[in-house]
Amino acid sequence: MLTKVKTAMLSGVEGYPVTVETDLHRGMPGFHIVGLADTTIKEACQRIKPAIMNCGYIFPNEKVTVNLVPASKPKEGSHFDLPIAIGIMMLGEEVPEMENTAFLGEVSLDGKLNEIRGALPLAIALRNSGIKNIVLPEGNAREVSILEDINILPAAHLKEVADYVRGNIRLDLYKRKETQRQIKRIRSDFAQVVGQESVKRAIVIGAAGNHGMLMMGGPGCGKTMMAKRIPGILPELSYEEKMEITGVYSVAGLLSSENPVIQDRPFRSPHHTITQTGLIGGGSRPRPGELSLAHRGVLFLDELGEFDSRVIDAMRQPVEDGIVRINRNLEEVIFPSRVMVVIAANPCKCGNLWDEKKVCTCSRKQIESHRRKLMGPFADRIDMHIKVNPVAKEELNEIRDSQKWEGTLSMRRKVQGARLFQQERYKGTGYGCNSELDEKGIKRFCQLGDEGQAMMVAAYERLGLSMRGYNKILKLARTIADLDSCDNIGSEHVAEALLYRIDLDY
Repeated sequence: MLTKVKTAMLSGVEGYPVTVETDLHRGMPGFHIVGLADTTIKEACQRIKPAIMNCGYIFPNEKVTVNLVPASKPKEGSHFDLPIAIGIMMLGEEVPEMENTAFLGEVSLDGKLNEIRGALPLAIALRNSGIKNIVLPEGNAREVSILEDINILPAAHLKEVADYVRGNIRLDLYKRKETQRQIKRIRSDFAQVVGQESVKRAIVIGAAGNHGMLMMGGPGCGKTMMAKRIPGILPELSYEEKMEITGVYSVAGLLSSENPVIQDRPFRSPHHTITQTGLIGGGSRPRPGELSLAHRGVLFLDELGEFDSRVIDAMRQPVEDGIVRINRNLEEVIFPSRVMVVIAANPCKCGNLWDEKKVCTCSRKQIESHRRKLMGPFADRIDMHIKVNPVAKEELNEIRDSQKWEGTLSMRRKVQGARLFQQERYKGTGYGCNSELDEKGIKRFCQLGDEGQAMMVAAYERLGLSMRGYNKILKLARTIADLDSCDNIGSEHVAEALLYRIDLDY
């Protein structure tokens, strides 16, 4: 006797369809699961047998073998409980066709279905494989309801699912709720930032092209305050971006019943004591780190000089490629990491090096050590280097006049206009915004006139730029031209871009 039940597995944030084959034949009573199952799945033997019996069914007193197809891929997760249990309960019975239905869910000893991690990416994989109906725990229904072209059948108990499979009852389709996006009142407005108009201009450029930023200045000059306001000027998330981010948070187990779908761009600010695994991701069962949790949003590293150098160096490739690759013995797990990296740092250990009113207590050796940490290979991958000066005393007289300073709404309009300009240009090319351009894209979309080219050649030699730094200036110039709604990059755009790559002189 053999049954086949559809489900899915996760590798990183990508799902793959799986068929659970259950076979019953004579022999010593036993329950065996094969197909590269991890400990969580093998423990299902101890959960499923009492769950089936507590639902009033008889567990087969013969040899039960469960095979997870494809057998060559490692599998993990308690969501295999439900398809395995259904496969066993349907052995030897005539049941309706289940080719278009898949099952996901963790089973308690009393038969109750518990929420699972990664429900959305699992459901996406099943939908892409042709599945029309998904039976899952009630707690995951709202999260998966973001998919509009699949039937969601939530269930609370294993007995309900068994009766549904037998055709004795019908599970009600989940009714999708229209989520009314309310315009949030802006509490953290850039208008609250006194002065720093030149830095705000740089932030607009960074947000418009999704360029990374290194802001260096003394304590209290507003670096953290401005960084926390950057998500407010970024464009609204698209439908595809919401699915991507929600999938990452679902795998990480960070979704709540109040917010089962991520609606806003993430802002992640890890502490400087974070480990490499916590920042990049990984572990014995790979989970996304802060870099992936900030996908399509902002990753803010405050006080870069305090982070472990090895942790920072590990970010080089993921930031450049937009993905995190974690290699294990049998597989490669990939997490997305397309983020806007924003860094704040002091010019020295004590922070007073550039302050004319305070005395720097750092030795020359300490200053050089701090500088190497900030201006190393990782900083070369950050598009914009910005010096943040203290607020001028003349500006303090207007500290209560928030109308004087540019606010979030004005900055957001500029960013959205530039992003629309880029969307039209890159339609059908695979690029999303200017920071994603590779060498081929730069050659095609960042052509300069004679004057602009002469400026770049002179800057290359005078500033000692690497080719990476050279290309980043071209991409910055492209973004500045987009903010001016210009198809061609002018010499004035190149000149401004060069201001954001000059080495911060000590």
